[in-house]
Amino acid sequence: MKRVAIYTRVSTKEQALEGYSIEEQEKVLRADCKENGFEVFKVYSDKGISGKNLTNRPGIQALMADAEKGLFDILMVWKVNRLARKLYDTLEITDRLGAFNIELRSHTESMDILTAQGRLMMNIFSSFAEFEREQIAENVKMGMEARAEEGRWNGGIVLGYDLKGDEDKTTKRANKKLVINEKEAETVRYIFDLYYKGNGYKTIVNRINKEGFKSKKGNFFSVATVREILRNPLYCGKIRYNQRVNWKHKRRRGTNVDPIIVDGIHEPIISEELFNGVQKLIETKGGMPKRALDGSFPLTGLLRCPECGSGMVAGRVSRTNKDGTKVLTRYYNCGAWRNKGTQVCHANGIRADDVEKHVFRKIDKLIMSEPFLRLVLNKANEKRRNLILPSGNKVKSLEERIITLEENRNNYLKLMESKAMKAEEIIPKLKDIGEKITFLESEMRKQEGFQSQNSLEEIPYELIKITLENFEKLLQKASGNEERKTLLNLMIDEITVGKNKRVEDIVIKFSSELIKYSLNEGGLPTEGNPLIMYKNRIDFMVYDVKVTI
Repeated sequence: MKRVAIYTRVSTKEQALEGYSIEEQEKVLRADCKENGFEVFKVYSDKGISGKNLTNRPGIQALMADAEKGLFDILMVWKVNRLARKLYDTLEITDRLGAFNIELRSHTESMDILTAQGRLMMNIFSSFAEFEREQIAENVKMGMEARAEEGRWNGGIVLGYDLKGDEDKTTKRANKKLVINEKEAETVRYIFDLYYKGNGYKTIVNRINKEGFKSKKGNFFSVATVREILRNPLYCGKIRYNQRVNWKHKRRRGTNVDPIIVDGIHEPIISEELFNGVQKLIETKGGMPKRALDGSFPLTGLLRCPECGSGMVAGRVSRTNKDGTKVLTRYYNCGAWRNKGTQVCHANGIRADDVEKHVFRKIDKLIMSEPFLRLVLNKANEKRRNLILPSGNKVKSLEERIITLEENRNNYLKLMESKAMKAEEIIPKLKDIGEKITFLESEMRKQEGFQSQNSLEEIPYELIKITLENFEKLLQKASGNEERKTLLNLMIDEITVGKNKRVEDIVIKFSSELIKYSLNEGGLPTEGNPLIMYKNRIDFMVYDVKVTI
């Protein structure tokens, strides 16, 4: 019996507009499984989540992880656009499903992604889904721009204000407006007052966190939060819109340097004079805070704070010698402390020179040691075998089903020969059995092909060795700290530090990405090297592993 994974998704807006719920999708798909004699393995859901991207969707992430383990044979959805609203994302999902020999079935659309015709149909359906999403996005944007031009707020919750219904008592978001929350407004005024009196971002953050002030969501304030409050014209009665352009994909590059600002219909918390005065001070101080440092901190983000576990960031301390010369000492400090102050964590500074020397020495010592090479090799091949095992189970299950069908076919032939049943009754049954056997044999060939390309070949010792040899050479030849940082991020997952501020563990990650980079940049010893065949099949052959040293 085929194992089926059901995936359901609906955004809040879709359910409101079109009325199909998570429960209804599951009900219909379970009925499909029952009708086809399939076993429901598991139901994965993303409720109230948009399909415009694959991130922040725990349901689809769990589904793909189980697909990689071979835990089901078919994925069933109510409609292809439940998987994703963008063609690129849909293709990414279906390509991975195809690689795992998992069939995709849609309740409302007929297709088989394991065939060329089925993939064509899937592309067409996905293209329509993307077109529909973009149309909706354009309509929403036009509506938001119209609201902004009327002086209405388009955003979500914001410190200092509450969103409340208008005089019609409607609950529709489009008719909600900003009403001052006096307790929070005092916090906003305090922040503006502190900055206007000459205090910097970090000083303000430390002060308001120590004094017990909290953000709208009840969290500690950070430098970024304070900076955004001080730059937001909303607080002096203005509405700013069109500030971000395709922010989800472009991030800072998507910032509009000349947004449109209009008078809002909401009550201001501070005067326009105070707001303009603060903006002049910000410009005088150079606007955005300078990046503390250049790329001379290769372990940034890899080191973990011994107190709170946050990533550690770059810092410098300056001291003046007796002769008047200044000396800068590099440190790694807690990122949470840097951003939110002493109420959240402490500096926990670690001398950069010391920790870098220790990490590099440890990597140099272990990276080419025989025990380390063998440990990585054994872990990689063990994970590989564990992932391939489900494929072997599938082949065995398919064989058993084919044998059962062949026995049934032989029994019908005997009945026809003995004339115990009429030929016209038996022939349709024989035809049905023949079609099922043909399909199962095709499935078995696919699984056997997957096994022959994988399980018969283990990752060779030489591949691990030359990858690490090349990596060591590239690390030694790295001309600058940025290049070193890139290499270290390829190999190191994290570095834990004890309360004594000494390195405890370095978690090494051995991945397809590391192998590809190492072989492409470092090369192979000779053109005829047998490892060239592995170089061209890294994505298919290697599974990521982590080793703690």
